[in-house]
Amino acid sequence: MRVDGAVNGNKRDASDCLPSDGLVLLGQPPLLEPEMAFNPFRSDRQSLHGHAYELLKTIVMLPVFLVRVLLMVVCLLLGYSFTKLALVAARDVLKKPFPRWRRQLFWPVRLLARLLLFCLGFQWISIKGRPVSRDQAPILICNHVTFADPVFIFYQHLPVIVTAQENLSLPIVGAILRAMQVISVNRVVQDSRRIAAGEIKRRARCNDWASLMIFPEATTTNGKALVAFKAGAFAPGYPVQPMVVRYPHVHLDPAWVAQGASTPYLLFRLMTQFHNFMEVEYLPVIEPIYKEQCFPRAFAERVRLSMAKALNVMVTEHAYEDVALILEATKSGYHSECVVLEFGKFERFFRLTIKESKHYLLKFCSYDTKKKGRVTFEDFQSWMELPNCPALQQAFLLFDRPVQGHFNFRQYALGLAFVSKHDRFKEAMEALYRFCDKDEDGLLGREETEDSLNFLIPSITTEQVNRVWQKIESKHANFASKMEFLSFLEHHPEYLIVFLFARPNLVLISKGEKEMKYGNGNGKLINDL
Repeated sequence: MRVDGAVNGNKRDASDCLPSDGLVLLGQPPLLEPEMAFNPFRSDRQSLHGHAYELLKTIVMLPVFLVRVLLMVVCLLLGYSFTKLALVAARDVLKKPFPRWRRQLFWPVRLLARLLLFCLGFQWISIKGRPVSRDQAPILICNHVTFADPVFIFYQHLPVIVTAQENLSLPIVGAILRAMQVISVNRVVQDSRRIAAGEIKRRARCNDWASLMIFPEATTTNGKALVAFKAGAFAPGYPVQPMVVRYPHVHLDPAWVAQGASTPYLLFRLMTQFHNFMEVEYLPVIEPIYKEQCFPRAFAERVRLSMAKALNVMVTEHAYEDVALILEATKSGYHSECVVLEFGKFERFFRLTIKESKHYLLKFCSYDTKKKGRVTFEDFQSWMELPNCPALQQAFLLFDRPVQGHFNFRQYALGLAFVSKHDRFKEAMEALYRFCDKDEDGLLGREETEDSLNFLIPSITTEQVNRVWQKIESKHANFASKMEFLSFLEHHPEYLIVFLFARPNLVLISKGEKEMKYGNGNGKLINDL
């Protein structure tokens, strides 16, 4: 089939295909590039296949690898033992600062951390600049590329760090993290972030605590960009000292990212290299101006730009939530790389949450049954179970912008977020319900729904009406409550989009306006609605 020149490679600008009487209430979503040329969560290829030099080097290094593994295990066990010894009789480890004498007990553990880096192939580390005292800057900020970053920071500073809550339950490492008196945060719970931000401010204010070390990206990247910074480190309004970490490489990218090598394989490759390069640079202290003390995100952005300049990399609006989507897709058996949204933009434009974006992802996966990372009009029509009609074609083109004959997850999420987060989304749902509930008894009958759908889409069949009715998930066979109908539209805004395209003046009709005034529903777009 064909959708107004959208298929068979005939590309046209979206504005040519979306008529001005399209979505009466909502207008058109903002334009974002449909596909991103850069993904900060994808590492360079790590495979040995086809690389004779790397394969030969790995074979030669196998005896060294075994020695390094043995030494690493000894380091971890000794580190765990020394940590337990240093914590003897310590109370409220995560709430009260250690006295100076107890912190000195961790020196053997710090030296073991440096030996651990040696086992990973970082025999020497280039350090440029110097860290300032806590009085000058109580908070250190660093980019995050791989698991070597926190190990070096532990060795160099023994700071208080902010870490994901799940890391505290790791064997051996969890105990060492507790000894660092970390601030734990559940990255998907907003209230946990608020509590962590308050704890950062409390500890930054008190000099009895060690310096705070924070990875404001809240996730690892491939080191080729700085993704969106979380504001927690900048909310206290204290000076910060940025530090940047680089990993120059030729044969092995050490990035520990969501769309990269698995942890065991990456460890194996690191430990079968002659040497892995690591460069650390301490940048000048940055103090917030008065405006930035009131608006931490502005302070975070200035720090991010200074770090990006030092690293000579770009900045993007990707965020940890993009990693969460990658993990959700993998868990669902969906491995397409198109699941990355650049979440910061969606959060800023639409106040989108990670829960909502995961819901969008699951729906997109149900459209994309062939797992190609794109949905055609045939896929869209099959899932909607509606006839091929102008309203359905226009709804498809709302997602397919610019017109390519298909849309990916980023385009789909953009369209759904634009509609479901619109200020007048609920008004549109209410209008459709009033339009369908012709006898105004507060219950939507099966026959009422069929009559309304026949009016909106004359070509719809009884079988298709039955399938739409089944998606309403009513507790009764012959009628649905208002709550059930609105819940159906809230979870499937695509149907509301189709109906608004089918009858652009639907809201006015539901309010008793004369349809003839608008030329049988084909009036101009009401820009202020």
